[in-house]
Amino acid sequence: MQPFQFTLTNNGTVAGVHSIPPLSASRAKHRPLIVALHGGCYDHQYFDATPHYSASSTSEALGVPFVSIDRPSYGGTSPILPIPEGSDFYEQTGRWLHQFILPKLWSEIGVPNQCSCLVLLCHSLGVMGGIVTAALHAQDDGPLYPLGGIIANGMGNTQSSFMTSTPPSFIPIDDDHTRFPVDKKDGIMFKPGTVAPEVLEQTERLNAVSPLPELTQFPTLWLPNWKEKWAAHVNTSVMFCLVEDDPFFVVNEEEVGICAQAFKSSPRVDSSIVRDAPHCMELSHWSQGWYARCFGFAMECSASFASSN
Repeated sequence: MQPFQFTLTNNGTVAGVHSIPPLSASRAKHRPLIVALHGGCYDHQYFDATPHYSASSTSEALGVPFVSIDRPSYGGTSPILPIPEGSDFYEQTGRWLHQFILPKLWSEIGVPNQCSCLVLLCHSLGVMGGIVTAALHAQDDGPLYPLGGIIANGMGNTQSSFMTSTPPSFIPIDDDHTRFPVDKKDGIMFKPGTVAPEVLEQTERLNAVSPLPELTQFPTLWLPNWKEKWAAHVNTSVMFCLVEDDPFFVVNEEEVGICAQAFKSSPRVDSSIVRDAPHCMELSHWSQGWYARCFGFAMECSASFASSN
């Protein structure tokens, strides 16, 4: 993918990479712009780890533009710390995405490439900002970008016993930032046999400095409130997925049902559990199959959005 950095209307910046196939390569009349939001302890490289484990392959095959950004307070995108009193990291992430980042990506990439709508692809802690963004979009009388759908995986509703009894420790960088120990990260993110050696060789490169409030506050500020405060307001199509081998969350049919039912205002909610898959599915042997499903869902959202507007 190709790197980019844009200046936002609030004088902040958003950085990442993109794959933009020519319009002539599109397999669909109405194509979406897919914007990917990485999880904690990763950055935009998560969706472009190696040539064989990258969303660019599906992007090029289907002719669908794909953007992977550094979320706010990660990599080359502006920090949002300190958080204003009365708010939290997740709300501020969503507000930056909704007010500044997504309008810029839409005007710079979506419009010139004749996309019908924007679809968010969110992994793990990136799901939180994605849901907040979709809720804010639904409550905005004049949004600056058309949101056609949201895809979420790697974020559940109930923490696992691993997280409540022996949560992973982090290496402090400063008062506001931390890093996942490289020697322990892959053992938690993947079970043996689910990931290729070429991906494991990239562990240090893929390991990003993370904002501490995002990692420490989600059990108290996000999990008890997300369904009523944010998900209930989302009025676009949703694909919500849990992976069976997730060390961070309880995963079963009841749990995925609770998550799916939270999107009370959505016209369509697809939910599933991917059997045997690890937490970082996009880096695993399930990668290209998962991307195929995500791009297919996004293309369906784009067709529905175009036909209803």
